[in-house]
Parts: sequence; C-alpha cells; structure tokens
Amino acid sequence: MLKKYAWPLASLILTGAIWFLTPASDPTWIKNSIFAGFLIYLLLLFLFISKLPKPDPDEPFYFGLSEKIYTVTLLAAMGIYGKGIWVITPATNPSWIKDVFLGFGLFLLMAFFLYFAFKKVDEKPDDRFYTNLAKAACLSLCLVLLSLMILTIITFFQPFTLTAGMILIFSATMILAFDFAFFFFEKRGG
Repeated sequence: MLKKYAWPLASLILTGAIWFLTPASDPTWIKNSIFAGFLIYLLLLFLFISKLPKPDPDEPFYFGLSEKIYTVTLLAAMGIYGKGIWVITPATNPSWIKDVFLGFGLFLLMAFFLYFAFKKVDEKPDDRFYTNLAKAACLSLCLVLLSLMILTIITFFQPFTLTAGMILIFSATMILAFDFAFFFFEKRGG
C-alpha cells in the first residue's frame, strides 16, 4: 500500500520540509495561506491523476506529431515560466541556493525539450493538422491582443510597471493557451 502512494507522500513530505525551512513572512498569514493553497493544489492534482484510466500494458504507446507539439510547447512554457519565477523572486540567503535549484530545473527542462524536439516521428502533417495549428495560433493571438487591450484599460486607472518576470510569466501563459487550444481542436476532430 505504501508503494501505491509513494509519490504523493514524498511530495507532501517535501512540501512540509519546504514550509518549515521557509523563513517567516510579514504578515504571518501569507506563508500559511500559500502553503495551504499549494497543498490543496497537490491533493487535487493527485486525485485527478489517480482517476485517469490506466493504459493497457500490452498496447504499444504511440508518439505522433500532435503529441510532439504538446510536449514541446508544454516544456517551453514551463521553462519560460521558471525563468519568470527566477527573475521575479527576491534573492535568497545565501544567494546561490535559488540559482542552483532553478538553474538545475531549467537545465532538466532544456534537456527534455531538446530530446523531444529532435525525436523522430513517423507521422507526416496533413491538412487537418495544419488547420488545427492555424486555428490554435489565431485563438492565441486573439487572447494576446485581448489581454493587452485589457491591460491598457487597467493602466488608465491604475498605472503600474511591468517587470521582466511578469512578461515571461505572461508569455508562458500564452504558450499554454496555444497548447490547450491545439489540444481542443485536435480532440474535437475538426
């Protein structure tokens, strides 16, 4: 039974260790609320993953062109988001801790990104693939333009400065929006 729940238990123990090692915040409720939100997120994620159907071990796994697009765009968004978090968060004490952990994470993401980007697939793109790719790109462009228009309206009432970290996180969100739109159009069959 312990083997079945090894990953959820390990992640909960790691999250608890991070909470204990994190210095106190001012006001004090911020640290506890972030920890509680992250804990709820982890539990919901593990619940969702546990409800997914298990693949048949006798059936071979198919890695096609659509799966390659999903994987590469997801890894690119994760890397850009990680770089945005790196830029937006303050330095740690000692300062090398943040650089080592985030740098190692970005290195792993880059290695997986390059592996899947250069992985050979037997499938050739057809008209349906190009159509769904164009639809997803148009929808993502509309989301970018809409969000920038909303941002300009907000800055009329409350001026603020965009930092590099915010722009990187926004870019990662738009890549994820493209990925979800492409996934939707592919699964819809249109």
